[in-house]
Amino acid sequence: MKKLIAIALLTIVSTFTAFAQTSKDEQEVLKFNTEYEQAQINRDVTFFERSLADNYTFSGPDGGTENKTQALEWLRKEKEKPTNKLISLKSEDVKAKVTGNTAIVTGTWVSTTSPAGDDKAEPHMDKGRYTSVLEKRNGKWVVVAEHVSEAQHDRKLMEQQVLKMGKEYGEMIRRGDAAAIERVLADDYLYTDEKGKVKNKAEDLATYKNREYKIESVENSDQKVRVIGNNAAIETANFRVKGTGKDGKPFDDTYRYTTTWVWRGGRWQVAADHTSQIKP
Repeated sequence: MKKLIAIALLTIVSTFTAFAQTSKDEQEVLKFNTEYEQAQINRDVTFFERSLADNYTFSGPDGGTENKTQALEWLRKEKEKPTNKLISLKSEDVKAKVTGNTAIVTGTWVSTTSPAGDDKAEPHMDKGRYTSVLEKRNGKWVVVAEHVSEAQHDRKLMEQQVLKMGKEYGEMIRRGDAAAIERVLADDYLYTDEKGKVKNKAEDLATYKNREYKIESVENSDQKVRVIGNNAAIETANFRVKGTGKDGKPFDDTYRYTTTWVWRGGRWQVAADHTSQIKP
């Protein structure tokens, strides 16, 4: 009987010890995860240099992958010349499971960003899930692999944003505001006119900078937006434009346009435009 009691007590002690050890490891991993999150907000390249394993792999929502060198290069560029301002980043429903020297961390990430250098822009919120694989090497936890997914954005909100941007874009054209147009056009922007001629961003901007014609009014009608995924939208509409040409003659023309909008750097930008004239 004494032997059986001793065995039972030994089993209980062993189980409690294992549980306590697991809890300690999990707490350690969760603490590391919090530090990792803060380093992302601060763009702390030094932290990631020591916390990403040499064989680190990142998988993003679009299925693309990055290794450690590529991830660090992106972080350095974002720190030196940020494309967007990370206002906040937090994790919810975080769970850690530790088995030996390996840990799996899962959670929901929520971020709030705004375009870099644009204090008037409305903050934008993103949400998704992440899974991280960690290993304990030389007594320290390092990230071996990460996978991040992104939840579907609010379609109605995206439609409203693009409709608003479409109207603002028309107003920029009316004013001939080359500086504002330059900000809204993507670097790889292409414009196809009613004659089939294609212009890149620099060529299109030259039209406004050179003041080849004066626009008095731009009127949009039948404006529609179709959202594609989380990062693109197609806007279609008619627009009537009145003004004076470089020959001094007045014009009053109506066009049909298709504009492709892309979400980049925390804001909507125009990737492509196509117009066709509607003959009276």
